[in-house]
Amino acid sequence: MARPSAPAGIDLNWLDGKAPSLTPTGTSFGVPWNQGEVDRTTPISLTAAGKGVPVQTWPLAYWPDGSLKWTGHTVPANTGLSDALRLLTGPPAESPSRVSVVESTADITVTTGTFSAKFNKSGDVLIDSLSFAGKVQVRSGTLVVLVQNAPDEPELEVPRPTVIGTTGRVDSVTVEQNGPVRAVIKVTGKYTGGGHADFLPFIVRFYVAAGATALRLVHFFIYDADQSKDFIKGMGLRFNTPLSDELHNRHIRFVSADGGIWGEPVRVLSGLRRDATAAVLTPQFEGTATSDISTWPTSVSSFVSQLPVWSDFTLDQLSSQRFTIAKRTVAGRSASFLDNAGFGTRAAGVGYVGGAKGGGVVFGLRDFWQGAPRGLDVRGAGTDQGTITIWAYSPRAQAMDMRHYDTVAHGLDLSYEDVGNPDPNPTGIGRSYEVTLQLFPSTPSRAILAQLATVQTKVPQIVANPSFYAAHRLFGGRWNVPNTSTSGAAALEKRKSDLLDFYLLDIEQRQFYGFWNYGDVMHTYDQTRHTWRYDVGGYAWDNGELSTDLWLWMSFLRTGRADVYRIAHAMTRHLSEVDSHHTGPFAGLGSRHNVSHWGDGAKEARVSGSTLKRPFYYLTTDELMGDLMDYTLQADQTIMVWDPLRKVFPPPPPEGPGRLRIGPDWTTLAGNWFTKWERTNDTKWRDRIKVGMRDIGSFKYGGEGQGSYHLTMIFGGGEFLMEAMELITDEPAFDAAWLDFCKLYNASNADKIARYGKSFSSGGFSQLYAKLQAYAGQRLNDATLKQAAWNFITTNTVGVWPPVTEVGGTDVLNPISEIANLATNDAGQLSLSEYAVLAIAPELAPRSLSSTEEREWDQSTVAEDDRKEGKGASPSRATKRSIWRRLTCLQ
Repeated sequence: MARPSAPAGIDLNWLDGKAPSLTPTGTSFGVPWNQGEVDRTTPISLTAAGKGVPVQTWPLAYWPDGSLKWTGHTVPANTGLSDALRLLTGPPAESPSRVSVVESTADITVTTGTFSAKFNKSGDVLIDSLSFAGKVQVRSGTLVVLVQNAPDEPELEVPRPTVIGTTGRVDSVTVEQNGPVRAVIKVTGKYTGGGHADFLPFIVRFYVAAGATALRLVHFFIYDADQSKDFIKGMGLRFNTPLSDELHNRHIRFVSADGGIWGEPVRVLSGLRRDATAAVLTPQFEGTATSDISTWPTSVSSFVSQLPVWSDFTLDQLSSQRFTIAKRTVAGRSASFLDNAGFGTRAAGVGYVGGAKGGGVVFGLRDFWQGAPRGLDVRGAGTDQGTITIWAYSPRAQAMDMRHYDTVAHGLDLSYEDVGNPDPNPTGIGRSYEVTLQLFPSTPSRAILAQLATVQTKVPQIVANPSFYAAHRLFGGRWNVPNTSTSGAAALEKRKSDLLDFYLLDIEQRQFYGFWNYGDVMHTYDQTRHTWRYDVGGYAWDNGELSTDLWLWMSFLRTGRADVYRIAHAMTRHLSEVDSHHTGPFAGLGSRHNVSHWGDGAKEARVSGSTLKRPFYYLTTDELMGDLMDYTLQADQTIMVWDPLRKVFPPPPPEGPGRLRIGPDWTTLAGNWFTKWERTNDTKWRDRIKVGMRDIGSFKYGGEGQGSYHLTMIFGGGEFLMEAMELITDEPAFDAAWLDFCKLYNASNADKIARYGKSFSSGGFSQLYAKLQAYAGQRLNDATLKQAAWNFITTNTVGVWPPVTEVGGTDVLNPISEIANLATNDAGQLSLSEYAVLAIAPELAPRSLSSTEEREWDQSTVAEDDRKEGKGASPSRATKRSIWRRLTCLQ
């Protein structure tokens, strides 16, 4: 088939609607293409305000015919800063400052213009040096972890815990990209030292963009320590910076999340008994070089050497609500910190150390207050070499305690917690942090630092508009831009927008932040206590149950809302790192929702599945997310060890390697293989899917305990199969079974009997499966099915919440806004169902839709929903077995 003519161009814009003032580390983004539009040989160019912008392009995903499905792009630092950009086919503009990568047996040097970064290929010093205009300004960049042998429990009469220091040791180094616009260096290794066995395997990527004087670093580690003996006390990046300016011309800066600046010199000249005069004090305050000391008033210059030298500085953000700044003199460890140097609510995680004339380094840690406890340390600023430690986990906080919240099992009957076999174990989960180091030839102005803080807290991102994304029907979802063509559709859209607004509000008012927690939300609300069920078994952290992250990504794609993008970004980062096991006994599986993110005994492939990570990966081109999707490929072997039905059925026969449920298991594994197939164009992954499709297509309906409801169809599996069946078109038996499922799930008993000779219960959640019913109507060109789907949407009351109410006084600790009986499962999955029905059959949208206020809030519906999830009275063992079969089997 001939390839279509080149597209006319793709309009792009910045996430926040306006170009940022600067992009110190460059910008990367992904763009989708229709099948056959471009291939690997097609040059791609970018323009901003009609002028060519240098761009580097690489494949992210392929269509089955080998043409490109997604491409990744990156532009140089501080380039393309126009509100509107355009991506075109054709040769890209040349970069005036190309990235050069030179590799030797010992190190790798990346150079771009006046900036140079040298990385070691062995040892525990990863960053040998960073230089500006030939002058080294950063040396000896090292990863550090402090670990202690007991938790911080001062009320217990035990010896003080022993703390040891470990450093990250390089095992391998790979050049993943070598220009011309961007270089990417990947480092793997483990932490070692202090007599501790090597542990905490890590991946670090270094990014250098053309035109930059900055290095971006993304660090990811996997927890493989002993939760009862290894308590991480601190984790971060440490480096040295040479200092040569006079003490009064050396400056320390910290920036708040609102752009406020705390700035002081190492030797302070203001506030003295004798006035140094504005001619001296103003430059010192601004960070510019003061006049020669011989021009100062002698009443100051004669005694300046007697003034204290402030050598050590610390900023700690131990909670998301408060940071403090402290400083200490050159006397060092024998002197105490002044802990009232500064304070505020939230710090940006940006600081500076350096001289007014000799320059220095601006350092930043992304998601600083959101990922608390964080910290920034400056040591030795009064010497010829300062040491900076960027703490992704501050040592002033309580040591990480990875033990489960309780030592006894609580069971499914009341607390809805699947416990035991295995016991709660965090082995294999991970977390990342991101650091930027930028060199300056002199102390940057306060305004520049504020701009850098904005870039750190609201990272610039290039995106396309919602109509473009909708035209490409991304990620299998049937969705479109918001539809207000009728009053009923408009009311539905408002309901969806209001729900997103509330979750954004609730993340802030409930403080869903913290090193391990940031990005997640809670599962179910406790109306009696006016709080989420944060301490009740499986009702606590959501862990992406029923594809909450897909709801947020689809909401962003159809609206372009920057605030929704950012919580979707944080959620996928969290779910893919913390709620998934990347190595160890549960490698490739994820943990079901629980009080502890990793605490539930149900280790499921559906929690960690790759298809839900794709929006993040393809929109941002994030290489770490690519690694995490590859980790999920281990699930096909791990699931053979941790049989998903081990607690319900007897062990499988020895002649079989294990057993899979079609729904929660095979569909997820197929999604993992599909993702790898499109990322590599290697058909062996497609063939794995086809083997399963042929087997499933040969199954016959019937048998005791037969069920039809399974979570994966409302866990992204439905969207995945909608997409997959457009590309795998030569498995008619499977396709017929799939369409039967979509058509008959919500069908009448008569329709089921007509097809299968018997009726069966679909298990509820009809409103969530309306999207598949509408999809079947679309595939079969059956308006009756589409209308039936709308009927379920317009008559449904489950997940249609009462208005937001305010609660205050003695009923709560702090005044709050709440939605009665809110459940994240319904919020996310019902939204996806409604988006799909709106997109598939907009012509059938009702002329009107009763508002939430006009509907009767049916508590009996809530009770019925609770009963279906096992939240009511304790069922018998036989009933539980029946529920398990109904919830998990599709044959």
